Amino acid sequence: MEWMKILKYASNHPIRAFHTGVAFFRGGYYRYKYRLLGKKVVIGLRFRVYGRGLNIRGPGTVIFGDDCTVITYNKAPTTPYTHSPDAIIHFADRVMIASSRFGCMKKIEVGYGAGLSETRIMDTDFHQVEVSDTLRYNTEGIAKPVSIGANVWLCPNSMVLKGVTIGDNTVIGAGAVVYENIPSNVVAIGNPARVVWHLRGKGPIDPLKNKK
Repeated sequence: MEWMKILKYASNHPIRAFHTGVAFFRGGYYRYKYRLLGKKVVIGLRFRVYGRGLNIRGPGTVIFGDDCTVITYNKAPTTPYTHSPDAIIHFADRVMIASSRFGCMKKIEVGYGAGLSETRIMDTDFHQVEVSDTLRYNTEGIAKPVSIGANVWLCPNSMVLKGVTIGDNTVIGAGAVVYENIPSNVVAIGNPARVVWHLRGKGPIDPLKNKK
């Protein structure tokens, strides 16, 4: 029955089905590419990549759950970069990532069904803030984990800084800079990001949480 639905959809939407097929093929390409390169990259089922700009670097671990989608371009790549062997970037199931950039020294978690649109997420400053006799670009910052909740939407040019937790179903507006925790079910905008609207509804249910 599932194959019949797929064939019916493909016959009704041939161009869209073609692009989806190419995206699945590219997903498989990246799966085997990083395996052959010996990278600590784990990719779940039905991984899709639209475009050719997925670039994973660093000695840490990058994990994609099932049904994740990457939409990317050569001039605006998606870059999950890790900067230490213990660093972990973890995307839960059904996360959509569009030309987003990551810098991780410790841990960045993205929850079920979140959408990331040309955003930047960093769990460290990559340099110390205090003045010393060493040039800042030769120093290391303090890393604090970042947690993005389920069904969160991060709009273009937003930035999430170290130590931040964003609650489920929240929207972070375009150009917002998030440097402190944002609760669930709100819209936050500005620099620094401030809550301007409270949302109703429960959002989609993560099947894994539903089983617990």
